[in-house]
Amino acid sequence: MNCYQHKEREAIGTCVGCGKFICEECCTEIKGKNYCKKCVNELVIGNEKKIERLEDKDKPMVFMNAGGGGGGASSSSSAASSGQGNRLIPIKNKVTAGILGIILGGLGAHKFYLGKPIQGILYLALCWTLIPSIIGIIEGISYLASSEYRFAQKYGARAY
Repeated sequence: MNCYQHKEREAIGTCVGCGKFICEECCTEIKGKNYCKKCVNELVIGNEKKIERLEDKDKPMVFMNAGGGGGGASSSSSAASSGQGNRLIPIKNKVTAGILGIILGGLGAHKFYLGKPIQGILYLALCWTLIPSIIGIIEGISYLASSEYRFAQKYGARAY
């Protein structure tokens, strides 16, 4: 058998990547396996593309609002300083938590929703005093007034 690149040369083996016969000049050994130069180049280029994609994920996304949504440079610098460069996917909805706090806060429904069952039981045990109702209304309003990022940061979110 002869090399697929150099027809006059005897093949010493086959390329693991493409299965073609290769001579000693065309052979590149990587971790005990023979590759032709074409397959090695494809592997290197493929790995470089993977590295570029990983590097691109670390760069922050910049969104421009042609309509002028307010904010300006001061809000973007404050967002960067408060660590809002990371994107968070909220697991709990702040509107749901706020409404539960306002309407059923005396029974601790918002605490159960937010995954705090011990506090929910405490609210439920003390509901006859009406103190949990007042606190629930205050907490519900604070949930609704907080930013999506701050709420997700405090009450559970997944970063992506």
